Amino acid sequence: MHSLFRKRNKGKYSPSVQKKSISSKELTELIERLQKNADQVEKNIVETDSRMQNDLHKIKACQLAQYKELTAQKLTESDKLLYVLDGDAAIARHMKHPQGDMITEDIRQLKERVANLRVKHDQIYNFCLQHIEPQVNWSTVIEEKQDALCGKGFGTDLPLVNSQVEEHNIFHNEVMAIGPHVTKEAPPSPSQASSQQRQQDLNALQDYMQRCTNKLYWLDQQAKDRTHYDWSDHNLDYPSRRRQYENFIHRKLEEKEEAINKLHADGDQLLAQNHPGKNAIEAHIEAVHADWKEYLNFLICEESHLKFMEDFHKFQKDAKDAQELLKKVDTDLDQKYSPEFKDRYQLESLLRELDDQEKALDKYDAVVRSLQERSQHVLPLRHRRQPPPQPVPVEALCEYEGEQGQITRGAHYTLQKNSGDVWEVTDSTGDAISAPGVCFMIPPPDAEAVALADQIADSYVSVKEKTANCKNILQQRYEGLKADSIGDAASVQGRQLLAGLEKVHSDLDKLEKAITANLRPPLEQSRAVQDSTERSKDLKNITNEVRRIEPEKMRKIQECEVFIESVPNTGSATLVKNKVENTTKKYERVVQLLSAAQEKVEVATHLEKSLQQGRDLLSTYENKLVTDDTVPEDVRVIDRKNEELLVSAISSQFSTLLMCSPYRNTFGELWELLLQSQTSMSFLTLPFCPPQARICVPHG
Repeated sequence: MHSLFRKRNKGKYSPSVQKKSISSKELTELIERLQKNADQVEKNIVETDSRMQNDLHKIKACQLAQYKELTAQKLTESDKLLYVLDGDAAIARHMKHPQGDMITEDIRQLKERVANLRVKHDQIYNFCLQHIEPQVNWSTVIEEKQDALCGKGFGTDLPLVNSQVEEHNIFHNEVMAIGPHVTKEAPPSPSQASSQQRQQDLNALQDYMQRCTNKLYWLDQQAKDRTHYDWSDHNLDYPSRRRQYENFIHRKLEEKEEAINKLHADGDQLLAQNHPGKNAIEAHIEAVHADWKEYLNFLICEESHLKFMEDFHKFQKDAKDAQELLKKVDTDLDQKYSPEFKDRYQLESLLRELDDQEKALDKYDAVVRSLQERSQHVLPLRHRRQPPPQPVPVEALCEYEGEQGQITRGAHYTLQKNSGDVWEVTDSTGDAISAPGVCFMIPPPDAEAVALADQIADSYVSVKEKTANCKNILQQRYEGLKADSIGDAASVQGRQLLAGLEKVHSDLDKLEKAITANLRPPLEQSRAVQDSTERSKDLKNITNEVRRIEPEKMRKIQECEVFIESVPNTGSATLVKNKVENTTKKYERVVQLLSAAQEKVEVATHLEKSLQQGRDLLSTYENKLVTDDTVPEDVRVIDRKNEELLVSAISSQFSTLLMCSPYRNTFGELWELLLQSQTSMSFLTLPFCPPQARICVPHG
């Protein structure tokens, strides 16, 4: 930014920009009181100046002044308010409010303007035409005023221009007051016209510089927000930052760009008109252009950092899931697949489960290799908060021009120090440059991510070997029991039947877990319709599996019933009977759970589709409202427009939702709420209704 400017927004004391450590209610009230009193002083100044101008014209026309006492009261009131402002400003500085210096400077300017008005007040109301000595050479006086006028330049910063505007208003009033006393013989003087022209030029320059200053202040706040933001691995709020970023890019960036372009066009127009404040105008155009360019570069950096954070945390989550899965498999191998106290048929069941597990582990090999490959591209985000032990290479994400040099996008530098928001780097020639840390990234790989992926790969290999060893031990034990063939025919047949039922029970248990896994996670709100449809397809596959198991279950149970009738009083018959009951209950529970899951997913799918259709329809009405350039003067027209959009939008799309069980009560209450509030767009952000919502048909 140009060195002539201090970025500030005169009179804007917003508590929202204070440091995070200051959040007390007292400070918020203090800032609000400061703003209110400063606005009142500003209002008094404008009103007083306007009334004094009116009285000046009356005095010049030999009429009585009207506002002498009222303007004096306003000035006295302003002095009292300034006294209060001084005290509040001191408190704000003591509490280290980040805008404390700006507040103090604004109060100083208000004091100066009030003091100038007092001088002007004394000049106007003590100015009597009849007391002017006739021997005064008014032509000479005007010429002197003309020389003083021509000798005054134009300020290059906003505070100086504000002061010049106040000073010239007094100067212009003097010229206008002296003008009528010039003798008729004297040639006409251009002082009045020159003074008026300078007054117009100063007002135009003040307005343009104020608008530029406001925009520069906004750009400065945006730059601070991005340079102070935590882009390290500790920040878990990146999803909300992503939503905020996307919303700004798609809805507000174009508007901001148009405002910047208008500032450029207005500045160019002033230059084309040969405005005498050319230097100040060019400097402000250059400053706005430089800060806008810097802001766009920071947006590029923000996009990159959000992607880095998403990739980092996605890798960490997937790695954690892989670790937990492998740990569970390893625990099962130790606890579940021990051959002790297992008979021949139990061993058969365990061997079948191990076969399935080996096949699943073979498929999981792709996941492990993918984690190892992804670890090579994960950035070491922890180094953004923990300085690396030694200088490391960094890459510039954007263009940045600082006091010590320029950063080039895509260029490589060496990081020397990154303990704060500003990083110290050196270029290829060894020259030191300081720039905001947001402008850089520390390239991959992250040593910790690579080590984690390698650890998972080692665990995967270990689990596979352990699975193979368990299978060999179980197989040896099974072969030994099979060779012994100990037990009578009834006992052998009972164990065979138990093994068959155990397989059916095990298959049903897997399906039950699959159904639970399908229902447990909430729908992904970014792709709710697609997610719900995919779950419906998974449930159809599970239904086919249940249908496949049912005939086998029936056949096994019939064999067991025949066996129980043949040897009713034996221990084997009791074991088989208990197993039949457990398997039957397991099957019924799976069927009930599957039916409930299908109903829930179908309702959720229908609801999400209806909500999406509603959002699509409402967007058309929203776009229609956006295209309305003006607001009707008649309030009744606005009410009719509101009612028309509300009834048309809601009745055409949400009538389906109101009749959709089990969400009728939820949307019925929403309907009543919308009709009461007369708000047509507030339901665009309705959350997904929970499936556990109570079912109740609304009246009407």
